[in-house]
Amino acid sequence: MTQKNPDARLEDAAMAAADTDAAADAAGRPSTSFADLGLSETVLAAVSDMGYEAPTPVQAAAIPEVLAGRDLLAAAQTGTGKTAAFLLPTMDRLPHVVPPAKKGERGRRRRNAARGRGPSMLIVTPTRELAQQIDDVCRAVAARTGHVAVTVVGGVGYVPQKQALARGCDILVATPGRLVDLMEQGSANLDEVSVLVLDEADRMLDMGFLPQVRRIVAGCREQRQTLLFSATLDEGRVGAITDLVRDPARVEIAPVTSTADTVEQYVLPVSRDAKNAALTAVLKKEGPERAIVFVRTKRRADTCARRLSRAGITCGVIHGDRSQAQRERALRDFREGRVQVLVATDVLARGIDITDVRYVVNFDVPEEPTDYIHRIGRTGRAGEEGWSLTFVTEDDVAEFFDIEALMGKTADLYDADGIDTGDGAPAVDPDRVPAAHAPSKKERKRRRQRANKARERAPRTREPRERAPRARDAARRAARDAMREEEASRPASRKRPGKARVRTEDATDARDARPESRPNRARRRAAQFGEDASGRGSRQGRAERGERRGERGGRREGRPDRGGQRSGRAGSPGRERSGRDDRDSWRNYDEPTGRERRSGARGGRSGGRDNRSTYGSSSRGASTRRPGDRGGRR
Repeated sequence: MTQKNPDARLEDAAMAAADTDAAADAAGRPSTSFADLGLSETVLAAVSDMGYEAPTPVQAAAIPEVLAGRDLLAAAQTGTGKTAAFLLPTMDRLPHVVPPAKKGERGRRRRNAARGRGPSMLIVTPTRELAQQIDDVCRAVAARTGHVAVTVVGGVGYVPQKQALARGCDILVATPGRLVDLMEQGSANLDEVSVLVLDEADRMLDMGFLPQVRRIVAGCREQRQTLLFSATLDEGRVGAITDLVRDPARVEIAPVTSTADTVEQYVLPVSRDAKNAALTAVLKKEGPERAIVFVRTKRRADTCARRLSRAGITCGVIHGDRSQAQRERALRDFREGRVQVLVATDVLARGIDITDVRYVVNFDVPEEPTDYIHRIGRTGRAGEEGWSLTFVTEDDVAEFFDIEALMGKTADLYDADGIDTGDGAPAVDPDRVPAAHAPSKKERKRRRQRANKARERAPRTREPRERAPRARDAARRAARDAMREEEASRPASRKRPGKARVRTEDATDARDARPESRPNRARRRAAQFGEDASGRGSRQGRAERGERRGERGGRREGRPDRGGQRSGRAGSPGRERSGRDDRDSWRNYDEPTGRERRSGARGGRSGGRDNRSTYGSSSRGASTRRPGDRGGRR
């Protein structure tokens, strides 16, 4: 199939399909056109606008069945025109929820008539990029048919999508996760869905969307037309949802095991240690422009992109954790040539139309052999030539042989002249013959488990390769050694004055060594008040101090002294109290005198460490603190 007006944002089927007329002549069948399939003049005008001249085999087989109202099970290789195969016939006869615009009628009045209604057609696809591509083709057809399409995907805000659904729509294109979220929030209503399309059904099941798909199907009306498109109709891949169709017509055009003849395949055996450096060397050798690098995990995609950026290769990244705006910007920059390499996970492997991809590098061997077919299908499109290169280590060489068994052919060895493949690269026989059949998924899982157990029992003992020191490292070590020598030869700086902690015996010796002109305070107190040399007064000395304090005229009634006695009224000797032995060692111990008990008043210093006279006021203005509260401490 050829195009009059190629557009990278239109359907990938139009860019990837081969010339249908030539295929029909080779098969001995007369060539068909879109007009022969029963499409209306309105849709044929849309076909002409998009530049389609002849239908692909899957379109020629599926469109009449869909126009007849039958359910459909269709299997076709990616890039064969599946999007147009279900959009053209369904939009040809799809009823309008939103009334079509009339001449001179305002759009607001037209949308208000369908507020909150729809959709009539629901298209569920696994990835945001596929949803965007379907939306582009849908809008191109809707320019003629007058339908209103809305797309809801993850990675963007909820509010604009809720507002678009509230205004009503005829066609809804959605990814499973976001659609279920909107259904649970009450923003998406599927009661009017009369046509349900499950695109890339096998991929949705591989990504774990089976519960979401079941939830979506349960929300649709029972009397509907269901179209299921997949890369394969294998019961092991899509058997879990084949019960959704009733008496379906089966269309199987190209088996998933086939690859485009325009794509040359190569394999590069490499060790794990040399794999990262080999990728940079290959890209620089072949030229990094218009290349796609596929990896298994999202984290490895980010790491690989950073490593290539440090090597001077501009990269864009696409994986599931990137926002929708980031993914669209990466695709746009790659299409427009602002980035040289696109690093992606398998989220980009299916159905993404990127023109002029020179070659594809499988940095990691995919877990599923069919994903390899979809990966290398990003190059060699629209009859152009392309090639692919797969890095194979000792851990995944068996998985690559499974891929060759699925295809029924082998890949050529890549010329690694000038590229360090490292020690321990696996041996790949250039004259090998692919296996008779590819192992099942369970067999591959058991084999991986056995390999992991064997690796744990026999850990790697190979010593790492010695690397010659770089000049930059040697300069850093020389500068560090010179700095250390300079610090060692530099005299010690004078210590700043300040307090220092000393041991008890050192402090005692320092006190004893003081001159006589400044006697130690402990000795002075011992000489005046009868204390011992440590500064703590004896019981007799404390009693004498209490008597002398009581004889002074400035004594205060009811104030406890330091000797363990309390003075009485003025002129009366202090009355004996219980000794200090049965008291707490804290000197601000609160115990009111007789007058304090009667009046409730306290002295200014009887409040312990907090010298405020009151903590609250009673009706008489006295303190409400209870005796023995230790100065307010709790």
